[in-house]
Amino acid sequence: MPLSVPDFWQFTLPEFHTCLLTDDGSLTTNRLAKLLSEEGWQVVVLSFPQSMIMERPPLPQGVNRVVLADFSEEHLQQQLAIISQTYGLIGAFIHLHPEHKVCDSKSEKSILKSVFLLAKHLKRSLNQVAQTGRSCFLTVARLDGEFGLGATIDFSAISGGLFGLTKTLNLEWEGVFCRAIDLSPELNAEASANLIMAELHDPNSLILEVAYNSQGRVTLASETASIA
Repeated sequence: MPLSVPDFWQFTLPEFHTCLLTDDGSLTTNRLAKLLSEEGWQVVVLSFPQSMIMERPPLPQGVNRVVLADFSEEHLQQQLAIISQTYGLIGAFIHLHPEHKVCDSKSEKSILKSVFLLAKHLKRSLNQVAQTGRSCFLTVARLDGEFGLGATIDFSAISGGLFGLTKTLNLEWEGVFCRAIDLSPELNAEASANLIMAELHDPNSLILEVAYNSQGRVTLASETASIA
């Protein structure tokens, strides 16, 4: 179902709070971190082990990077604690999932699992921030810009699990703004970053998943079908 361009709700994270952004190994990480920083946000980029994603784009000035040594739950929890103590309580989380051609299926499954673990350990801080302002949990996949329903772009279905996670968290975390985004791989880094920013600032919390392709912004909708 086609959607109009989202409205824009100007908000900022409370002082001494952090936006945690995962690194997908593309320039989208750089562009998005820059846009968030220009809004006055404290941004920390979380990079996955280089054995999983080799590329690490340079980051804008003032944006710090934390590199994961492995995907163990203990290590993830430790790094989140260090980030909160060093940079401020995490009030927003944006996961940029790598395109399937960047890493193999085993690595992609490990990254997906790590996002589930990150959600588990971000529950307290995101819900705490939601009591005084807007906190966010966004996931960005690179399927085909049509929720995997198109027939023209080759993609991995593994990252489709992000949509189920995000919708589940939306039910459980009442005060946290949750949204899953599917961006067509044909969109460049600049366009991708701008679209993510638009979704981040959308005041409409009733929409849980959106996709962008050459036809524009769309979402899924159910409709009654007759049975012959």
